[in-house]
Amino acid sequence: MRRGSMFAVVAESKPFRRLILASVMLALGQWMQGTALGWLALELTDSESFVGLVAFCGGLPFLLVSIPGGLIIDRFDRRNVIIACQILVAILSATVAIDVLTGTVRPWHLPIAVFINGSLQAVLGPAQQSILPNLVPAHRLTNAIGLMSAGQNMTRIVGPTIAGAVIGFAGTGQAISLQVVTVSIALVLIVITEFPARLAARTTASLSSLLEGARVVANRPDLRMLFLLVSIPTLLVFPYLSFMSIFARDVLEIGPQGLGVLMAASGIGAVCGSLFVASRATMPSGRNQAIQSIMYGLSVAGFAFTTFLPLTLLFLSAAGFLASSFMSANNAILQHRVDDSIRGRIFGIYMLTFGLMPIGTLPIGWVSSAISAPVAVGGAALISAALTTVLFFTSKSLRDL
Repeated sequence: MRRGSMFAVVAESKPFRRLILASVMLALGQWMQGTALGWLALELTDSESFVGLVAFCGGLPFLLVSIPGGLIIDRFDRRNVIIACQILVAILSATVAIDVLTGTVRPWHLPIAVFINGSLQAVLGPAQQSILPNLVPAHRLTNAIGLMSAGQNMTRIVGPTIAGAVIGFAGTGQAISLQVVTVSIALVLIVITEFPARLAARTTASLSSLLEGARVVANRPDLRMLFLLVSIPTLLVFPYLSFMSIFARDVLEIGPQGLGVLMAASGIGAVCGSLFVASRATMPSGRNQAIQSIMYGLSVAGFAFTTFLPLTLLFLSAAGFLASSFMSANNAILQHRVDDSIRGRIFGIYMLTFGLMPIGTLPIGWVSSAISAPVAVGGAALISAALTTVLFFTSKSLRDL
């Protein structure tokens, strides 16, 4: 392997190899569980709005837990934070699987389960991101972020495909059970790996420390713009993933196996988008980020308004590529612009933007029930593209980024 190749950082750092494998196994389990619970929510209630409610409850913790979670990441050893979260995720997934397999599951169980899972992910995700700069040299950081994102996005192909097949042939309980296996593998990988000693900033657990990240973001125009730029598509476009089961069953009429195909098409594009970022020699500009966000909204709108399956898959692949490239690049820009002593709290605040996704799912779910899923999803995506266009032409900070 050439030292200057895209994958050189994987060969150079054993802790990074272990971290990326662990993150892939965790993401694989999340996609299988998410696909299974989305289908189960539709089976139990036959309600598009309930599917939106479940998605809302899964993302709500990103609004409630992210900021205190960021303080935890900066206060304690980041490796131990990751291990604790993974143990709790495994316990939760086993509980949900037993609930479904025994036939005792009720609709109200799902919002509670996804809320707890979301709370854990709101800490686990920033912890993984915060530990990354300690494992690779600075000149490899963008490359490492792209590769980690590519690995996680690859699970968008494998996870829903496996889950769809298992749901079709065995049931949702069996699909959810697979998450226990993947999380256990991830846990072993982290436990057996030695990480650099300085993985926590050892900040004090005070209200002032808790709010320090917010003050930094408020005083930095570049950080404010990065947060705003990602917030628009997260609120209006990303929720389409929560309604894929509706498109598979009611719009395209291709069933749970077809749902796996739809998610795989999106995942293939996402992997390519992440690898594109990993291969870049320069940091993307604000102009580039805005264009990708606008095109992402248009691609999702194209997916929503077509019923010709080959064209649907093409739009999904394009959307996956653009979303992954946009998010990975935004992540890389942010990593390069923050200090390690406050990295956990900055990324905790950054995770607040992911909490906008469930907020978007509620009105999209209501419009889906009242009118149709294509109108709700496609309309929201077009609004996102329009707002990002306005933001670009009115914000000098974005154009100078």
